Amino acid sequence: MFPIMFCLGFMYQQTNDKYKSFVNENADKNISQRIAIKEKKAKLELAKSISSYTSDLSDESIISYAITIYEESKKYGIDSKLILAIIRTESEFNIYAKSPKGAIGLMQIRPNTAKFVSSNIGVKYRGLDSLYDPHYNIRLGIHYLDMMRRKYGNWEEALVAYNRGPTGLARYVERENELPTRYIEKVMGYYREIKG
Repeated sequence: MFPIMFCLGFMYQQTNDKYKSFVNENADKNISQRIAIKEKKAKLELAKSISSYTSDLSDESIISYAITIYEESKKYGIDSKLILAIIRTESEFNIYAKSPKGAIGLMQIRPNTAKFVSSNIGVKYRGLDSLYDPHYNIRLGIHYLDMMRRKYGNWEEALVAYNRGPTGLARYVERENELPTRYIEKVMGYYREIKG
């Protein structure tokens, strides 16, 4: 009698373990599917926002920019809509934008900043023309923004340092004894608009 009960108990345990394993695998699949759907929806929302700001880009370009912005923002825990607001402020989504101070591309990266950031993320700097590559520019810009956020510990100073550089921020604050607000207000205004 004992061996039969033992065998039945063992079979029950194996069946129970298989059932739990099946349930857990399906739960993991469901969670993965929900995450994938949520991410796809977020990328499509970004693409929709980008398309509302520019008519010069193909649908394929808009979608690829949205994916790059989403993926890079996610790496650093930055809201991708804030990145859209910065790009709109900096270049109005013009990949060929160039400032009088030599900042280039979507996120207006200066060549010296690009060299520094490239080495920081382990990517070879490919020269001035590479800053017109939107994906490379976005990648560098988001990493640089994250560096400024970690350095200053708050978004206001990080945004100003992103725009003026750390030295420019220090000079302004030393001279005026306060943060310049125009850039912050413009970025945050676009950010609120994008968030709806």
